[in-house]
Amino acid sequence: MKIIKIIGLLCIFCLTFFYTEKVINVTLNQDEIMIKIKEYSTNHNVNPTNATIDNDAIIPGNKGKYIDIDNSYKNMKKIGYFNESEIVYKDIYPEISIYNNYNKYIIKGNTKENAISLIYILNNSNTIDNILTINDKYNVKLNIFIDSNYLNNNISIVDKLKNNEIYNYGNNGTYTKDNLIINNNIINNKSNNKSIYCIHLKKEKDSLENCANVKMLSIYIDKVSNYYNIKENLTKGNIYIIDNTKELPLIIDYIKSKGYNIKPLSQLIYE
Repeated sequence: MKIIKIIGLLCIFCLTFFYTEKVINVTLNQDEIMIKIKEYSTNHNVNPTNATIDNDAIIPGNKGKYIDIDNSYKNMKKIGYFNESEIVYKDIYPEISIYNNYNKYIIKGNTKENAISLIYILNNSNTIDNILTINDKYNVKLNIFIDSNYLNNNISIVDKLKNNEIYNYGNNGTYTKDNLIINNNIINNKSNNKSIYCIHLKKEKDSLENCANVKMLSIYIDKVSNYYNIKENLTKGNIYIIDNTKELPLIIDYIKSKGYNIKPLSQLIYE
């Protein structure tokens, strides 16, 4: 008899809970604020776009966003009316992403904006003053990839260049487990950014795997560019390696004259 009573009480409890929840849902769905939030969400949710993969190459996709109906409702219920500024969004990342394909080479940044990035590989002190002058005069951030041999003997150089984004070039472009650990530690502690990119001018399976193993994104650029290359091939999302800092003023002026922004890699490679 006791067991039957307990079962009966549990059934009553479950039915009561189910009924109460149903009543609450019906009430919410008839609430004017909730109705407006749901109507708003039908036109403002954005689906993500998958990254584009072609063999070992990848181009970033775009994250989507959807309206968090419950939290948006809570915000607006406090003020008593629908207010677009109280809408809460949540990001939806693409299923195929640069962040689950570390073993692919990124060949281009995000193409949503008119933006490009400039990379310079540093292995001596001869061009430091030119770079600093460019930073001051044009307020442009370059992406400086520092060779491990030069970095280990000139650690203080990171302090001078920290208005740019600083990254690891390995040993003349070859990334090993050791130089990734040592150089990344220096950069992560002394620069204003984290060392999250490897740059490859040639494809090396071991280097790619070593970067992938520590979740660093690999960028592949097959040639060094100059003013004339950039002028002929200026396209949003492009990443250019330059090796002549004296050309930088001409390059920067041209890029800006065409309505493009020069952004660091952290603002070009994203989803």
